[in-house]
Amino acid sequence: MCIRNNNDKIEKFLRNSANVSREEYKVLNTAKTLDEANALVQQLDVSKYRTSDLRDGTKYSYRCRYYRKYTLRRYEVQIYVPDNEFTMIKLMYKNAHCHEQRNVTGRLHSPIRESDNKYIKCQLTQGQIKNALSIDYPNIPLPINQLTNLINLINYTRRRDNPEIFSVYDFNRWCMNHKYDDNLLYSTFVPYYHSIKNIDDIFVFFTTKQLIQQIQFTALLQVDATPFGIALVSSDEHASCFKELFIQLQNISAKYFNRQYIVNYIIADGAPGITKAQQEVFPQAKRLMCWAHTVSKIREHRKLVPADKWNEIDSDIHNLQLCFSDNIFNCAVSLLKLKWDNYPLMKQFQKYFFNEWIKKIPVWYEGAACNIPSTNNGCESLNGKIKEQYTLRNKLHLSSFLPKIEKCCMLELTAFKWSNTINQIDILHWFGNWYIVPSSNPTIAPAMWLQMYQMQQWQTFNDFIIWLKSYYLVSPLHSCTCPNGMKLYICKHSFGLAMIFNIYKIKDKTRSELLGQRRGKSRSKKVKSALEF
Repeated sequence: MCIRNNNDKIEKFLRNSANVSREEYKVLNTAKTLDEANALVQQLDVSKYRTSDLRDGTKYSYRCRYYRKYTLRRYEVQIYVPDNEFTMIKLMYKNAHCHEQRNVTGRLHSPIRESDNKYIKCQLTQGQIKNALSIDYPNIPLPINQLTNLINLINYTRRRDNPEIFSVYDFNRWCMNHKYDDNLLYSTFVPYYHSIKNIDDIFVFFTTKQLIQQIQFTALLQVDATPFGIALVSSDEHASCFKELFIQLQNISAKYFNRQYIVNYIIADGAPGITKAQQEVFPQAKRLMCWAHTVSKIREHRKLVPADKWNEIDSDIHNLQLCFSDNIFNCAVSLLKLKWDNYPLMKQFQKYFFNEWIKKIPVWYEGAACNIPSTNNGCESLNGKIKEQYTLRNKLHLSSFLPKIEKCCMLELTAFKWSNTINQIDILHWFGNWYIVPSSNPTIAPAMWLQMYQMQQWQTFNDFIIWLKSYYLVSPLHSCTCPNGMKLYICKHSFGLAMIFNIYKIKDKTRSELLGQRRGKSRSKKVKSALEF
């Protein structure tokens, strides 16, 4: 009984509300036919949003076309078509158009959306588009939610022009169309793919003619790196996937360049599938571990080390990575184990480190392959250094960019200064083209350093670090065991030593001379009298 009473109250309330709403509408016009009424409505800048069947007719409801933008007073129109053919059709309206106050919404304003489409066609990045919009519309703020909408709009607009691939047949056809592109060097090229049957059976190798040419100039294969090709596969962890990739690289080299693809080094992360595929396809190649992946994984276990000890442990691992030969690395590992044995609170971390990174995957130090990138992305490694040390990951104005470039390119000047300040008595010739040069802060004599190197007998790991950082083995214009020489393959020691021995000469002497400093703002000193000292 209570439920029925409540339903009656609800129906009565809705009926009264409808009556009030109907009373608010005023007669705008009349028409004889529905087509005539629609023609009148089209002139009112409204859009239909509802059709209602009534007892004695049909009602068509319209509202302002811009009701989402301007909701202060929404203009509405109704066409009431009675069932009786002899009754005129009424056009009713309520309120008036009011476009003065825009609705507060998370949607981007129309001018901004139009500009956004224009910038996307110009291939601008997201950051460039945001900066351009802030300049074009300085009085229109962009809240965080609208920035998110902007990013979504950019992604949607870019996807809108993508090829329509809805089925396995479409994907196979796309690959076939890009397999025989012999004209453009920089367009997408698919030298190999196997017939795609479903989402779990995909192997497509993408590249360009320009990129794939690099395969004939290198004996280093970097997996998951700055690529000369990209493979789209169903599973990236299975050995058969990498095996097929390596085999196809061999086939591409033979087909397009008529030469055997020889790989001496493969550098990647620790995926077992890559290792197994390398052993089967490139058994002569040395499997290297990416240093960036190594240190990242090690740092994930830093909680196994007391907080006050972690910086020291992290420094020990980085110093160990600078070992420039296999024998030195093995000696340093033994000394490091003796040092860490004195820290009982890090036994678990010690067990993890030596089991994973010494026993299973030990080839992550510089000496494992000298003058070969220590990360699986040599281009990004150098690029990251430039961004980190010089540009600070900012896009620079030209006036700021040029000094940064000069700083990057001052190696010749730095080497020249080093060659003039180094005491040549401290340079020790070892054999052939190899010399021993001191670091900035040597703590032992060069003869003692050489003796320790030949005997490879250090008392502690700290003694080893002191030895490692006191002197460097240098071959002029070729290599150096200093950190810059190991990481960047170029340093002031190898260049400076070549200048000392006249192997390298500066063509323009003015390039090695500093401009000096401008005179200060204070008044210059007066000339002294003739007899004044």
